Amino acid sequence: MNMQRLKPALLPGLVALMALVPRLIDLAAKPFWLDEAFTYHRASLAPAALVKNSFQNHHMPSFFLMLSPLISLGDPQFWLRLPSAVFGALSVMLVFLIARRVAGRTAGLVAALVIGLSPSALAFSQEARSYTLEMCLILVSLYGIILLALDIPAASARIFSPAARAGWLAFILGAIGALDVLGDSLPWLLAANLIGAVLLAYSPNRQRLLLNFLLADLIIIIFCAPFYALLLMHQHGSFARSVRWIPSLDLSRLWYNFGSVYFMRVADSVTYHLMSVPNPKWVVWLIDIALCAAVLASGWALRRRPLMLAVLGISFIFLPLMFTIVSIWRPIMIPRYILWSAAPFAILAGIGAGVALDALQPRVRTCALGVAAVLLLTNMAPYYHIETKPRWDIAARILARDVAPGDVVYLYDRNALPILRVYLPDDKQNIVLNDSKGGLDHAMQAINQGRRVWAVYGHAGQSNEHHALAKFFNGARKLGPPGFVQLAGSRIVIVLYRPHGAACAPATALPSQAVKGCSG
Repeated sequence: MNMQRLKPALLPGLVALMALVPRLIDLAAKPFWLDEAFTYHRASLAPAALVKNSFQNHHMPSFFLMLSPLISLGDPQFWLRLPSAVFGALSVMLVFLIARRVAGRTAGLVAALVIGLSPSALAFSQEARSYTLEMCLILVSLYGIILLALDIPAASARIFSPAARAGWLAFILGAIGALDVLGDSLPWLLAANLIGAVLLAYSPNRQRLLLNFLLADLIIIIFCAPFYALLLMHQHGSFARSVRWIPSLDLSRLWYNFGSVYFMRVADSVTYHLMSVPNPKWVVWLIDIALCAAVLASGWALRRRPLMLAVLGISFIFLPLMFTIVSIWRPIMIPRYILWSAAPFAILAGIGAGVALDALQPRVRTCALGVAAVLLLTNMAPYYHIETKPRWDIAARILARDVAPGDVVYLYDRNALPILRVYLPDDKQNIVLNDSKGGLDHAMQAINQGRRVWAVYGHAGQSNEHHALAKFFNGARKLGPPGFVQLAGSRIVIVLYRPHGAACAPATALPSQAVKGCSG
């Protein structure tokens, strides 16, 4: 009897487990970048300080409070990312459940493959930030809307009547959870109400359904508004000012966002470019063509179910369309802000492909699913091996080893300080960071005072700066000839400058991994 009750959960559970596997592989391999360093430092604070720090930085404290107990468990790169991996896997399961509910098991499996093997969804599932939790909660809310759309008469009865209770509760609780985790969820509430307006056109009792949506919105507002009021109370500037670092939208920026979130490209964490991967180009282009065809086919597959097409179409289109339009005036589009819309995109692709595959013989269908999985895995695999995040962990090891008391560290990007604090040993923090907040002028003064300067080039967070490395070296000419140059990964350069007139160290004194550049 118990096994019979568990049987409906076996396939969704297997989907979640299979989705978790790629998210756990090398979970701790990539170092923190700036946003994750902020997560580490914030989760390390006492609860009251954590809450205040979150609100002051335009964030809800809920996610960071959840991470706080994990700080003491061991490697923060693993433990602080583990919840994101779990919520990423649960999001894949929810995508499967929604697509299966709408168009059958094959549609669910294809949709799960699309989102489960997306490099972008994988990257955010391996990041100590709240974006996969947000996506998971919005999918719970979307599932609720789907249930309501599948039974409009029940949805138009009393809001918590037995027939509609599950749909309304999922919609309300998912929306509350998402909004109380991340303000980026606000567009979902707008999209959900737009969907509600469409549902009204199909309702046998429009007045009751409208009242139900208004009551649902009121409940959501009651449980979310106090936190947003606190958020506003702690702000020293507007949200629009806080995102001025996002570059203007053009075709390349649009492709960077859409290519990474929807079309299986690997995005660079600290630039606004897609990364070059060793796979044959035809693999990703074949996937792109298949995805476009599948999404278009979903429109045909749902042509006799216009309400369901409207629900899923709005769920997908609303966010990228809104951000594109707003970005003409105030650029705000970056992949993490539109991430949750990748889920309804995958659902639509699953429905379009699933209906086509269901017309095939079972063996042929199984082979086609296998080929799709192999192509998606082949496309995703390079993510694990390319440097999507600068190796500040290696830079910290080099600086801890080589910087001596009295030396000055000149950081081209001073946002690297919180990352270096994560990776520097406790006994080296003061030595390396004691004099590290000054700019190039301060470094020049140090050289004139007879002190050594370690100039460190590398970006900590997202940057739109062009020819930055050339600018770094052109500016550093004021410090004199470089003693020697070391590389930390492929993105960070550490250069030693000695006081004017000091002799270069002999080659035997240089670290073995140094790129020797002593001159003069």
